[in-house]
Parts: sequence; C-alpha cells; structure tokens
Amino acid sequence: MHRQMHRRSFIAMAGAAPLLAACAGPSGALYGRLIILRHADRTFSMLNESGEERITHLPAALADLPVDAVYCTPRPRNIATATPIAEARGLPVQTMTSQGAGTKLLSAHPGQTVVWVGNQENLGILYAELGIPAKPPVQFGQIQVVTFPRGGGVPLVEKRTYGAV
Repeated sequence: MHRQMHRRSFIAMAGAAPLLAACAGPSGALYGRLIILRHADRTFSMLNESGEERITHLPAALADLPVDAVYCTPRPRNIATATPIAEARGLPVQTMTSQGAGTKLLSAHPGQTVVWVGNQENLGILYAELGIPAKPPVQFGQIQVVTFPRGGGVPLVEKRTYGAV
C-alpha cells in the first residue's frame, strides 16, 4: 500500500508537469507572491470573538500590497478569515483543498499576488512543497508575504502581523 501511494503521487506530479511548465516564467520557475496566513482565533471549528475582531484588521495590514485573488480551504473559519480582505478588494473568496495548493496558486496566477488562508496542519506542507526558507505563520495574527522571483531562486519572506498579537 505504501508503494502504491508513492506511485499515485508520482503519477499526479508527472501529470501536472506540463501544466506547470505552461504557467511558469521563461526559465520554467514559478513566480509571483503569496500572502500566507493561518485562520484567525477560533473555538472549536468557528472563529471566536477574538478572531472576529482580529479579521477586521486584515485589510489594513495588507493595504500597501496588490491582491489579485483570495483563496482558502473550504473550512468555515478559513472562509470567515479570508472574507474581509476579499470584500475590501472586490474579489470572491475561492476555496480549494490544500493538497498541492502552492503550486496550483502560483501556476494559476503567474506574477500576481494571491492570499492563502490555511490551517496549522497544512501550512507546513505548503512551505515544504514550495521550498520556502522559513517556518510558516502558525500563530494567530501572523502573516508572511512570500515573493517567488521571476527566473527562480530562493523565495523572499516578509513577516507581518494583524490585530493584537
């Protein structure tokens, strides 16, 4: 079974290669900017009062950056966290599973700035997938703006916060 899972992963990655090549820059490297954060404070599966208050500060924390798209996993707390920045920019909140999210987002939006609201358990996977040289923002209120240079190279990480941290 373990071998079968690796084979499926390999087949899925091999099938994605032409798509990634078509969406990458001239050198074949993915480029663009991801604004990555964990959902706001929660109690069980929903945002709590602190989280609801915190998300009101998200648009101001990103006011100096362009935002071309806003994505998150389909969990209600992630959607609630993503909504203020999407509404401030007149964009929809788009949902997708976290599996392969980083590559999918950069491929779908080359050279653009995309917000990703994730969960503690999938942010580490996203960082490993994209080779981001930092620990993911797992504390409530942490944001990381990760720039993937055109032509490849080490992603640049800028740390920010929103709300009381």
